[in-house]
Amino acid sequence: MRLVYSIALCLLLAGCASECDIINVRDHASPDGQRLATVYGYTCYDTTGYAKYVDLHRAGKKMRHPGNVTVVGPGDAVSVAWLTPTQLVVSYCYETSRPGPATTNIDGVTITFKDTPELRGTQQ
Repeated sequence: MRLVYSIALCLLLAGCASECDIINVRDHASPDGQRLATVYGYTCYDTTGYAKYVDLHRAGKKMRHPGNVTVVGPGDAVSVAWLTPTQLVVSYCYETSRPGPATTNIDGVTITFKDTPELRGTQQ
């Protein structure tokens, strides 16, 4: 009888598993074309919305999930802009106020983060 319950529980849990997808992929090429900053969403089709990720990678290489720069939750917004081939600004707006990430460097690119209230209400 325990076996029957175990199998039933496994089937129930497998039935609740959700497919997730990467959506709204937007590539932003650096001015020299050597790198891409990719902004994308990751949804599991639930009622909470979806997280948005930023991944920085060399042109011609696949982006990674999760992104290596930042992630913002459902209700938050994020966008990117290149200043130079080695300077990227990530603008964000959190639904619930909290400190943003610190300036960082990935693969020779200095990434600064900017709280941008103008993004409020956008799905970027």
